Amino acid sequence: MNSKQLIKLLIIFVCIGGIGAFLVTQSNRSWSEGEQGIGGLLMGEDFPLNEISKLVFKSKDGEMSLSKVDDTWRVQDRGNYAADFGKIRELLLSVAETKVLRPMKVGESQLGRLELLAPGEGEKSGTLMSFYGEADKELGSLLLGKQSMRQSESSSFGGGEMPDGRYLMVNGDVGSISQVSEAFTSVEVEPKSWLDKSFFKVEKLKSVSVTHPDPIHSWRVSRESETGEMVLDGLGEKEELDSSRSYSLKNMLSSPSFNDVVDATATADTLGMVAPIKVVMDTFEAFVYDIEIGKPNEEEEYPMKVKVSAVIPEERTPGTDEKDEDKEALDKEFAESVQGKTEKLGSESSFEEHAFWVSKWTVDALIKHRSEYIKAIEEEGDAAPAGDAIIAPPALPGLNLESLTSPLKLDAE
Repeated sequence: MNSKQLIKLLIIFVCIGGIGAFLVTQSNRSWSEGEQGIGGLLMGEDFPLNEISKLVFKSKDGEMSLSKVDDTWRVQDRGNYAADFGKIRELLLSVAETKVLRPMKVGESQLGRLELLAPGEGEKSGTLMSFYGEADKELGSLLLGKQSMRQSESSSFGGGEMPDGRYLMVNGDVGSISQVSEAFTSVEVEPKSWLDKSFFKVEKLKSVSVTHPDPIHSWRVSRESETGEMVLDGLGEKEELDSSRSYSLKNMLSSPSFNDVVDATATADTLGMVAPIKVVMDTFEAFVYDIEIGKPNEEEEYPMKVKVSAVIPEERTPGTDEKDEDKEALDKEFAESVQGKTEKLGSESSFEEHAFWVSKWTVDALIKHRSEYIKAIEEEGDAAPAGDAIIAPPALPGLNLESLTSPLKLDAE
């Protein structure tokens, strides 16, 4: 073999080696990218979680928005009422921390099967969640498609199917479709589901005065102490408070809730607030709740407005036999009580700005008529006899009543 042939052979070996190294590198790169997809963060490492100040949800059923106003998350579609920050925080953390379980190659014709069509493109469309930052700059989007299901062996699910994940598309890119283990069940395009449901609480109730549009149905109850029983005003000689219903009077609105915030454009006429049921509730801690209740809607929800006031003492009056060594502890206890009442008044006063839809169960004790709390007192001799009454037939001349109940006898001829 001459030198020229040797050089050619070396060149061939070098070329073959280079091609092989290139192919190995490409293979390793493809393998690496595939592994990064499986188990990688769905929205990527640089998802600007802390820059998000607005969320927009859109589905075939409608659209709604949540946004930060003065550092407080609010529901735009409910007059900027306060939103449930805990729910929003949990959702955003889930989006940022969700990892790819299985990347998927899906053609355009298969998007409907996974319910990943854009909202408005048919019944098989998904729910689009868009993220915005300062000046409404879009930071990304996530299209929520069909939930993946698995068979449940738990008796609590009836042995049927339960969601174990969801199919998603990131930023409208068909190449980004994947399956994840997070089902995102909290995402609803329904404004009332995002409201902060914190509400006022009537504590240590002293008296309740209920005024119906028809005065005959109005009533008032009160008690002398926090441990006492409620007494109904104006009881007649043959009336008493029905004990089976009186228990609930002590705990009215002690832990109320609301279903939704009334649309600010609703009129007093449509809400039945022109002549509402008016309620005044006094507490032993000098809080007063002025409440108005309108007419129910089709879901038997009642519109309710509330105004809260309170007389909070500024100074403590020492007891007659108060010892000097007890003064510091009593002053501290008084200051803490004043602070708690002040914070409660400030928080509950904010509810005056809105009307709320509450369940019938929430206001049931207040909307009742006076007659529904009354139990008639039965005087001696008024009570009906126990068992079936036996009514004797009227006596007729020559009729023997015993013969009607004795066996019939026929004399033989």
